[in-house]
Amino acid sequence: MATQSDIIENAVKEALEQIQKHAAAEYAKLNSEPSQKEKVIEAARAAASETLELNKEFTGKPQNIDERLAKHLPDSRIQLIKDGLNIPTFRLEIAKEQDMHLLQFTREGKQFLPERKLASIEDIDWGTAMQYASILVEGILLALSATGISLSPSGEEINEACRETCAAIENSSAMQRALEAFVEAWNAAGDGAAGYWEKAKALFYLLKDSYSAGIFWNVVKIVCSNMSWFDWVWTSAKVTAMIVAAFATDGAALIAEMALSIMSAVDFARKIANINQLSELKKSL
Repeated sequence: MATQSDIIENAVKEALEQIQKHAAAEYAKLNSEPSQKEKVIEAARAAASETLELNKEFTGKPQNIDERLAKHLPDSRIQLIKDGLNIPTFRLEIAKEQDMHLLQFTREGKQFLPERKLASIEDIDWGTAMQYASILVEGILLALSATGISLSPSGEEINEACRETCAAIENSSAMQRALEAFVEAWNAAGDGAAGYWEKAKALFYLLKDSYSAGIFWNVVKIVCSNMSWFDWVWTSAKVTAMIVAAFATDGAALIAEMALSIMSAVDFARKIANINQLSELKKSL
């Protein structure tokens, strides 16, 4: 069984490997500046270490998350986590007009994408994939918030992240199954602390699948594209190390943090309701 030290060092190693794989130019620049590289390594190590420390607090204990996080994190970090699912991608409304259902996309009160009539199964499948993409991108943004990283992506960045994620979902039957399993688990979860924990656990496994598929890293790269090269590398190393450490364990820390955010995530819950409605509409065609 891997020791805590093994998990931390492996998380740091994988963070650097992912930077080298996905951002070769930035990685080369990092290697040319040893002091900057050391800062990145320390940030990754700290993120992995924090995850393992929080795991001890939350393994097998889904209750009183807010109070127990306060033992380890400042109020500003806890608030960032609570707001983690309030970073908007877009809102999808399924409207009905003259016996025809249509999709309406808005972001912060303004049209985000042109509306689309649901005239065929292909239209519903596209709408479902876009809503799945929104769920996945917002879940990844929550993981960044859980690492202590505050972001306000632009509409252009969100559009790119959602479109690329939608295409990745459409081209991957494995991701489609993972998303269907997520929605099924979410729908089956009960109420109260235990229900929030089960929903967060479902999101945790979905993020794990998205990481394996390369979607997680691609979204991080897009939403951080306006950062300086060093800030982007530092951010990606930190969130990668956190997520790798979480995946190497039972993920209790990240699940607890996601559960805390899910408690007040009304708009996020509406996305799952939309998936359920689209599924029913598909049966009627």
